[in-house]
Amino acid sequence: MTEANFPVSVVVAAWPDTAGLLDCLGSLLRQSDERVQIFVASPMPLPADFARNFAAVRWLAAAPAALIPNLWSLGMAAATGEVVAITTAHFVPAPDWIAQIRAAHRRLDSAGIAGPIDPPRGGSLGDWATYFLRYSTGFIYHREQSVHDLIGDNASYQRSALQAHWESIRVGFWEPEFHRRVLAEGRTLVFVPEIRITQKFSFGVSRFCSQRLNHGRHYGRDRMRGKPVLFRLAGIVAAPLIPFVLLAKIMARLMHKPGYVLPFLASLPVLLLFIFSWAVGELWGYLSRSAFDGPGMAHGPISA
Repeated sequence: MTEANFPVSVVVAAWPDTAGLLDCLGSLLRQSDERVQIFVASPMPLPADFARNFAAVRWLAAAPAALIPNLWSLGMAAATGEVVAITTAHFVPAPDWIAQIRAAHRRLDSAGIAGPIDPPRGGSLGDWATYFLRYSTGFIYHREQSVHDLIGDNASYQRSALQAHWESIRVGFWEPEFHRRVLAEGRTLVFVPEIRITQKFSFGVSRFCSQRLNHGRHYGRDRMRGKPVLFRLAGIVAAPLIPFVLLAKIMARLMHKPGYVLPFLASLPVLLLFIFSWAVGELWGYLSRSAFDGPGMAHGPISA
């Protein structure tokens, strides 16, 4: 992409409520131009005065049971920009977020490009626990580099790459699955440290436990789909190790961020609750009937 201000579409998933949405949209609108589309996809009712206060933002209504991957797909279906950037209402993009996304996609012919997520300074223990579980994968990256996975909450994709795999992401953009597909084609994913976004809110402890349960179940179903019986049995037997493996990975990443040790220790009890919720969901996915179906993608609820 050589055009300086090529069209960019931004999809903001507002789930399970609209907490943080005003701050997120405020940052986006301050840096937008006439070639930036902004969509909010949410299962929540359209807030009063939203159309008047955010005339440049299009609200996409989703089914009540929709999860964040379903909301991202809903926005991607409406997007027309050459690049589609995704995030959630709980984040505030840096003032140059869109400019950095454009600059990165002009330089790099990569299917997906993402950046780091800055921590919830002054946040609750639940905020920090969410941060360590969901976003610590970015701790190990300190420079621009090709990677095997991106954090979807601060990611952008060539729309042509999304269109090439539309049938697999039509009802749910589960980013690890999409990343595996484009890497298998020989495409690249790149981490760019200048594309920054800050976590300001979290989902709350009970809601995030429910989300981790559902996302873990999806992951377990997809991981076992089409696999031999012995592979599935081995996964079920080894499932009690899942929490220990997840915690060990987070602690290994923490070595790259020694300044985060104190909030990690303080939030550890909540973090363990989130980890066990995922582990139960993953085992549930291993045991579900759909895990024994033929090859294919497991999707969440269809967004409307």
